[in-house]
Amino acid sequence: MLVSFKWLKEFVDFDLSPERIADLLTMGGIEVEGIKPVGQGLEGILTARIVHIEKHPHADKLSLADIELGQKTVRVVCGAPNIAVDQTVPYAGPGVVLPSGLEIVEREIKGVSSPGMLCSEKELGLGEDASGILVFDGEVSSGVPLPQAFPYIEDCILETSVTPNRGDCLSILGTAREVAALLGVPWRIPEFDLDESSVPIGTKASIEVPDTDLCPRYVARLIEGIKIGPSPFEVRLRLARSGVRAISNVVDATNLILLECGQPLHAFDFSLLEDGKIVVKRCDPGETFTTLDGAERKLPENALMIRDGKRSVALAGIMGGLNSEINDTTSTVLIESACFERFGIRRTAKALGMSTEASYRFERGIDPDGTLWAAHRVTHLIQKLAGGTVLSGYLDVYPVPISRPPVCVGVAKTNSLLGTDLDGISMADYLKRLGIGIENATEESLTALPPSWRWDLEREVDMAEEVARVFGFQNIPLTLAATQSSADLTRENHRKIQTTKSLMNASGYSEVITMSFVSRQAGTEFVQDSSSELALINPLTEDAVVMRTSLIPGLLSVAKRNINFRWEDLKIYECGKTFTSVPGRELPREDLRLAGLATGSRYPDLWNMPRNETVDFYDVKGALENLLDGLSVHDVQFTPSKVSFMHPGKSADLMLDGCNIGYVGELSPIKAREHGFEIGIYMFEILLEPLFVQMRKERLFTPLPRYPFIERDLSFIVEEKVSGDVIKRLISRLGHDIIASVVLFDLYKGESIPEGYQSMAFRVRYQSEDRTLTDEDVQEVHSRIADALKNEVGAAMRE
Repeated sequence: MLVSFKWLKEFVDFDLSPERIADLLTMGGIEVEGIKPVGQGLEGILTARIVHIEKHPHADKLSLADIELGQKTVRVVCGAPNIAVDQTVPYAGPGVVLPSGLEIVEREIKGVSSPGMLCSEKELGLGEDASGILVFDGEVSSGVPLPQAFPYIEDCILETSVTPNRGDCLSILGTAREVAALLGVPWRIPEFDLDESSVPIGTKASIEVPDTDLCPRYVARLIEGIKIGPSPFEVRLRLARSGVRAISNVVDATNLILLECGQPLHAFDFSLLEDGKIVVKRCDPGETFTTLDGAERKLPENALMIRDGKRSVALAGIMGGLNSEINDTTSTVLIESACFERFGIRRTAKALGMSTEASYRFERGIDPDGTLWAAHRVTHLIQKLAGGTVLSGYLDVYPVPISRPPVCVGVAKTNSLLGTDLDGISMADYLKRLGIGIENATEESLTALPPSWRWDLEREVDMAEEVARVFGFQNIPLTLAATQSSADLTRENHRKIQTTKSLMNASGYSEVITMSFVSRQAGTEFVQDSSSELALINPLTEDAVVMRTSLIPGLLSVAKRNINFRWEDLKIYECGKTFTSVPGRELPREDLRLAGLATGSRYPDLWNMPRNETVDFYDVKGALENLLDGLSVHDVQFTPSKVSFMHPGKSADLMLDGCNIGYVGELSPIKAREHGFEIGIYMFEILLEPLFVQMRKERLFTPLPRYPFIERDLSFIVEEKVSGDVIKRLISRLGHDIIASVVLFDLYKGESIPEGYQSMAFRVRYQSEDRTLTDEDVQEVHSRIADALKNEVGAAMRE
């Protein structure tokens, strides 16, 4: 917001420079981004009264004006069309340098000497109007330097950056209130008197507010017999320096009071309102409306409209309508001063892609108790600028007054938060300076009553911040927080996560990062238990309403996007947390997981690589085995999986110490088609914490074997339900310390093999670390293994 320094001083007394006030506001939480001096360098410009005008003898479009400069009279050549006798205008004599850098010299124009010139707003740097000479209002002595005759011309503009929670500082009065609180001095509001007629407003106008949830308060006043015209120069200058374009005296008055007190206002041409009625209600379905800028807009659902007896005349809190705007013939105006529900205004403005001075303030919350005062204030100003008669009384629909709940503030807790040692009396004094009411004040606590203009004061910490702002952040001593030292477990965990990612990268997988928020369907689609969803209070979109319970939905979304762009050969993974609601606990359970997905070709499309081979179950299982080997975790078993969304014959569960830590395999074809995939999707998801617990911190190296090995094969028929992993573990267990490795090298189902059975062949390598094994040593163990296979898994040995 652009804040006039001299306008600010009208409401609070201080003797500080603009730079000092800027520092004060910035340290108080209202950042001042810049200070711009305006109206400087005009000391050589004098006020002049035009006493005589005659046409230029040699130019039809020029005039000769005799101007009075105190005790002397000067004749200048002027080409402005708006000059008239008895006007007070600015005069720049020879030697004066204008803000543009132009130096004035006496020169001859069409045969007539002109010792200087009369100036426009633009030439003086006081506005953009260059169509005519600047004409001052009221009685002003001639021959007086401009800054002396009009002290408001020299000023400084402070550009403040107001945070979204401080809508109360989007006005001159709001900023003055902050300055007064920070300095510990009083501030004041403008005083004025209204000259009202004896005709009550209720005899000519009425208000209905059916949708009070979107409009808690609506105030109206009526003025008859006004005359539309330009505003005085001081009003136009204040508006221009605040970034607002001057339009007419009535409209300028509403904008000036908006800047002064922060209350958006609107003036309707009362003669254009059907039935003299205002109705505040939601728009009709599919309704369109033409706003003041001439744009026809299709209104979003639940947009709040201001209507007369038959039609919409304004988009509430955002912009007026073209069908009720003030024009040159307007003689009666109805003034609107309302409090609209801020979130409703925000939704409508965002849906329409609009942002106005009014909507910007309504979205951040305005003072509901200030709407009536603002209505009186703007009525007084309109009557002053445009004349007219103010009808007695006002219309005020305010069925349920808005109040702020009290906040209990603990003295010890506030000091703990701030690192201060303030007593309750000092805290209460600081809060009172901000307009916050105090009740039940004791040495231990007090009750704070937020003022009507502060929507952001809801909690004890909010009040603690207010105490800190007034006390001064710079006055809070610098101290180190008292903490208890403990081991940095996150660093060790970070190292393990980085190791996991490096191993996945080594297997040819690329890391992706997806959102932790998913749709409600995705939140339950890939979980194996009935854990309840963890819904967001304020979701960003319909596709991000719950916290994720699995990493798989994010990977499928990434894969789908890539396949849509014809990049079908994918190997991707994500390492991140999932969130599960736990009954009886406030916070959810967070599990660190690793998930991967592979689809398309097994090898890159290179001349030396096999082609037409696609990834399968063993590719993703192999990536997991590489990971487990890299983490030195050797006790994980792969067992047939019954996960509902996985392919029943091409998936496995990972078991560690009897606990299921994840799954791997092909996504069920039915589920794949539901997500729009026409090719096989292979994926896995595992818990990382159980692996990290088993992970060895150091790798152990053993010397190369000194003694030769002996290999023997075992071939047998066994039921299909018996997995190779079970048999491999059984063989390793029975071989004690002389089995170096067990490898499944053949698996066959088909002819000569009974239905429901399979043929397996394992190659067992026997090797000792301390001697050369004999055939008798190997045969003894080999025979014991064969017998165990027959007894424990029903294997029938093949010759």
